Amino acid sequence: MYGVENLAAFILAAVIVVITPGIDTIMVLTRSISQGKTAGLYSAIGVSLGLLVHTCAATFGLSLILAKSAFAYSLIKYLGAAYLIYIGYKSLTSKTAGTEITSGQTKPVKNSKMLFTAFLSDVLNPKIAIFFLAFLPQFINASSINNPIPYLLLGSIIFFITLVWCTILALLGSKVAALFNRNKKAEAIMNKTTGIVFILLGLKVALSKK
Repeated sequence: MYGVENLAAFILAAVIVVITPGIDTIMVLTRSISQGKTAGLYSAIGVSLGLLVHTCAATFGLSLILAKSAFAYSLIKYLGAAYLIYIGYKSLTSKTAGTEITSGQTKPVKNSKMLFTAFLSDVLNPKIAIFFLAFLPQFINASSINNPIPYLLLGSIIFFITLVWCTILALLGSKVAALFNRNKKAEAIMNKTTGIVFILLGLKVALSKK
C-alpha cells in the first residue's frame, strides 16, 4: 500500500517503541501530575509534533539519497538492520533502576512554553533522528524508496500512536505514574520485549531480499 511493506509489523514495532517508558513518557507524566492535565496535554502535543520534524528530515533526506544509488539503498538497509539489532541488544542487556515518577515542586509555566520545550526535546534528540533514519526505510518497497509518500505515511502513523499514548498519559497522569511506581519490573519487561522485537526485526531486514 503506497509503497509500504509489512505494515502490521511496523505498527506493532512502533507501538512497542512508543509505550516503552522513556524521556517523553516521564516528561508528560511529570507535567500532568505537577501542573495539571492541560499542561500534560500541551506536552503530549509538543513531543508528537517533534516526531513530524524527524519524519520530514528522513523523508526528504533519505528519499533523495536513495534515489541516486542502488548501493546507497543496500548500505542503508544493512546499516539500518545493524542499528535495529544494536538497540535491541542494548534493551535486552540494560539494567533499569526503576524510574520513580513524582509530582515534585515546579513553578507554573505557560502552556505555550510547555508545548515548545516538549517539541524541542524531541527535535534536538539525536537518538530519535538516527532511529527514524534506520527504521523507516526497512518498511518501504525498493520500487518506492525514492518516493516521499511512504515515509510520510509511516511517520504519520508514529505521530498518531505517540499522540494517542501521550494523551492517555496526560489524562491519567497520577494513576499511570502510580502504576509505574508500584510495578518496578514493568520497565524491565518492556525493555526485554523491545529488545527481542528489534533483534528479530533487524535480522529479518538483513536477510530479506528486495
